[in-house]
Amino acid sequence: AHLDAIKNDGLTFIGPNGESRVIRPTAAANDPQSLPPPDLVLLCVKGYDLDAAVESLSRTIIAGTAVLPPLNGADIDERVRSRLGGAVVLPGCIYISAYIEAPGRVRHAAGPGKIVLGTSPDAPQWDPAPFLDACRAAEVPAEWRSDPAPAIWEKFLFIAPFSLVTAVSGEPIGGVLQNEQLREDVRRIITETAALARGKGVALSEDVVEETLEKAAGFAPETRTSFQRDIAAGSPRDERDIFAGTILRLGTECGVATPVTRSYADSLPQTGATS
Repeated sequence: AHLDAIKNDGLTFIGPNGESRVIRPTAAANDPQSLPPPDLVLLCVKGYDLDAAVESLSRTIIAGTAVLPPLNGADIDERVRSRLGGAVVLPGCIYISAYIEAPGRVRHAAGPGKIVLGTSPDAPQWDPAPFLDACRAAEVPAEWRSDPAPAIWEKFLFIAPFSLVTAVSGEPIGGVLQNEQLREDVRRIITETAALARGKGVALSEDVVEETLEKAAGFAPETRTSFQRDIAAGSPRDERDIFAGTILRLGTECGVATPVTRSYADSLPQTGATS
């Protein structure tokens, strides 16, 4: 339905200020093989669709095609890189709260919409200038970093704990911050996750836990995470594996205790994908 609406009427984009505009892509398809080989792919799917999307792309891309997967998660570029030989997989993330409001309508609810990306171990010589120029022309804030790992993990430190706690509690981000117990639970999951990042050699600031809570306070209090919306809607698929699953797996690998994450993972309704 979303694809049909875009083909027939264009994609309606609604910004945080409520202003809307209609974008009319020159092509829209549900099969990458029906389109010319791309120079660069923005892989913007949910975590549970990642494997299928990568499999589809593997039959389309050519050597040297750049792939930027700004999905939620801490190890997404590693997952993609293991499946797309010959591609230039760029580690990166995006700071945004956005969702499909209706077929053909996407709402940017909160967050700066900022893309952070950086050097790929596949091709450190890859030139980001054309992509950054395109972002500037489209008024999309983008930042290139030689080491984007801290930015990716800083986002994960925010999105994973708040996704889990909002989904289980039913409270929006503002409600979590105002509730003493929920705020402490978020703080403890952030702390568990930061320990994993440092165990993997990621350079985080000493104050990253408080900085993450301050970042959350910058969102509109009524903001709900996409994971929370999926859980509330009883979606048959969700991103619990990207959030809780990643933390629990890395905790086992790194020997880091993650009891609060485990508690919240076990509290999720079993209507979605299992972790």
